[in-house]
Amino acid sequence: MALGNALSGDDGFGLRVLERLQSDAVNLPPGVSLVDAGTDLLNHIESFTGFDRVILIDAILDPEGKLSPAGRVDVLDEASFLSWPEASHGVHQLSPVLAIKLFRTLYSGINPRIHLVGLFVDQILHSPLYLTDDRIQEGVSAVLRVLEP
Repeated sequence: MALGNALSGDDGFGLRVLERLQSDAVNLPPGVSLVDAGTDLLNHIESFTGFDRVILIDAILDPEGKLSPAGRVDVLDEASFLSWPEASHGVHQLSPVLAIKLFRTLYSGINPRIHLVGLFVDQILHSPLYLTDDRIQEGVSAVLRVLEP
């Protein structure tokens, strides 16, 4: 599930990875759905109930570089990113951390594995600073690794 705003520079990471997954005729496993959630993850959390695995793809705003160096693409499991602060300094209506916590509260009996493929950034500008073709491809490769059985 791609998150972000293509008009906000690096925040378009999720959407660009999604586009590459769609356009490259990547052999995705059966049952994989590619979803553009834009900046409204809350509107999509109910759909998590229909999947064994959910992969969120997003830019991760880390202005102080506490989580990772800016420009790095990484895969994080749910336990790793749920320890982050709940406040969102980005453009999303609800931070992924709060959305996942809400999902777990509302649907406590349903347990998909949730991962976050993220491009760490130290600021969000209108022009991309870290969003390059190489990093988009890193995001695609990361999604494909998470999808491996």
